[in-house]
Amino acid sequence: MLPQTSTSIDPVQAQADLRESEELFSNAFWLSTDCVSLARASDGTLLRANAALCRMWTTTPEEVIGKTCSDYSRWLKEDERLGFLSALQTNGECLDYEGTLRMRDGRHVVFKLSSRTITLNGERCILNTRRDVTQERRIELALKLSELKYRRLFETAKDGILILDAQTGMVTDVNPFLIELMGFTYEQFLGKAIWELGFFKDVVANEAKFAELRSKEYVRYGGLPLKTRDGRAIEVEFVSNVYLVDGEKVIQCNIRDVTERRKAEEDVRRLNATLEQRVLERTAQLEAANRELEAFSYSVSHDLRAPLRAVDGYSQAVLEDYAPQLAGEGERFLQTIRASARQMGTLIDDLLRFSRLGREAMKNVTFPTTSLVRSAVEGLRALEIDRGIDVQIDDLPPSHGDPALLRQVWVNLLSNAFKYTRGSHPAKIEVGSRQEDGGTAFFVRDNGAGFDMRYSDKLFGVFQRLHRAEEYEGTGVGLAICQRIIHRHGGRIWAESKVNSGSTFFFTLGAETTR
Repeated sequence: MLPQTSTSIDPVQAQADLRESEELFSNAFWLSTDCVSLARASDGTLLRANAALCRMWTTTPEEVIGKTCSDYSRWLKEDERLGFLSALQTNGECLDYEGTLRMRDGRHVVFKLSSRTITLNGERCILNTRRDVTQERRIELALKLSELKYRRLFETAKDGILILDAQTGMVTDVNPFLIELMGFTYEQFLGKAIWELGFFKDVVANEAKFAELRSKEYVRYGGLPLKTRDGRAIEVEFVSNVYLVDGEKVIQCNIRDVTERRKAEEDVRRLNATLEQRVLERTAQLEAANRELEAFSYSVSHDLRAPLRAVDGYSQAVLEDYAPQLAGEGERFLQTIRASARQMGTLIDDLLRFSRLGREAMKNVTFPTTSLVRSAVEGLRALEIDRGIDVQIDDLPPSHGDPALLRQVWVNLLSNAFKYTRGSHPAKIEVGSRQEDGGTAFFVRDNGAGFDMRYSDKLFGVFQRLHRAEEYEGTGVGLAICQRIIHRHGGRIWAESKVNSGSTFFFTLGAETTR
């Protein structure tokens, strides 16, 4: 009979192993990134709390021991708390239970809790772990909202959308617009490669494009002709992009029906071609009208001047040779004939000048306005040296345009001011400028006869006069010439006046002609 053997336990080694085990547990407990606590089951008094829990509660282990979890955080929803306690009491543990806690500082934190009832030193305790999943839930919610928004866009988009598997080219989703556009059912799209769909007939070409798409991750058809299930021919823009979703590549194809746009573009092209033809025809008509006008101008210049010169010349000859035989009345008649002939000659000159304005080429240079105005005033003063007219010329900004044509504007406006101030004592004329609608408006102001603003619409018409010829000489063409010149410079001209209180004539030059 063999002697019995017994296994003896070394008390010293056992104590050492126990201390090592306790040290490992303490380190694991303290260093865990999850919030870990040990509480007495009877009253919830905390016996231990790790660093993560203390950080979350913004306190220290010494302050935590002896308190309860409710001193630092409370369940936001009572039904969640009761559910957790019920599961723990029934099963002795509750794993991955999710709830929302309100922190002492007012924050709401979503936690995933796992708890288990254990016996420690003969006393029932609860070991709790809490993991803060607030950020994860926020991200999940944001993703759900983003997905919901995308889905709404997908369902309501007025473009066709296909979702393809990037590896196989198989259709995984299609939106209602494309289903309605092409006339195929959802089931007829789903699970087919894009080149197998009825409206993509060219398998080889589309397989090549799919290979290009996988390589470049983007392709675009500028105009792709398709045929719907009911036989309608349409044209679409087809844009495909590769996206990474949950680590997998997917392809989104946007298909836009551009049939009506292409039709509209073709209509515009046809209209432009028609307009070009009409412009050519209109240009030919204008050229013919210009030739007729030139012929008329030549006729006026030569055929009308000759009789007028004859009338004036013979009238002068009669006056010189037969003045003694003429009674006073006869001499007056001849003087009137000569004055009328000269007036007619002036009118012909103005008409010819007016007709040439639209045909003459314009210069575009920058020049000093003030010196041009001073020169025009000096020329007019020389014609009326016996009048003491007070002319004030402000410092004017430079102009950009045709100096000769704009000189004519200034001469005409200033000569009117000279003429209509003959009854004013003293006669005053002011030349200046002001800001008008973001640009410069030049003006000539006088204290002369003025006019009734009710008839201002007649001012710039050819042969339109607001005063009697017996009072003020003129042909009624000068202001019409001013208006045509200003319009050619891209500006506008207008007047303000009151009877017997003077007039002010304003004009602007276009944006490119006033600096």
